[in-house]
Amino acid sequence: MPTLHFDPKSNIVIVEVKLWGSLVTTSRMVFDTGASLVVIPWKVAVALDVKVNSKQTIETTTASTVESAPLVTISKVSVLGERITNVEALVKDLPPMAGVDGLLGLSFIRYFNVKIDFKIGRLTLERIRD
Repeated sequence: MPTLHFDPKSNIVIVEVKLWGSLVTTSRMVFDTGASLVVIPWKVAVALDVKVNSKQTIETTTASTVESAPLVTISKVSVLGERITNVEALVKDLPPMAGVDGLLGLSFIRYFNVKIDFKIGRLTLERIRD
């Protein structure tokens, strides 16, 4: 089973995520079971050359306002060697102080049984088979 070791004292679990589009890029993302979608920054969307349709947006709520952000499809997303195709993502820059590029949300995570052992700092993914 694919396994990630992380700092059990950290407040977030960071994963390295490979994203496919016109090219392949790697981003650091928070493993976020509270996010409905994968969230990528604009620079990654541009690098991947994903199709952004200004009419296909989702409203998101921040601490101070409601914003509209485009919904896109990433051709392939890989974490710990596990790949999922046609993953929906939101294009939205996180604040610079976040220290990560984006969020790995449920549009990717839902394809796995996930075990997180916070005591020892271990995350494992088990692919759900149909």
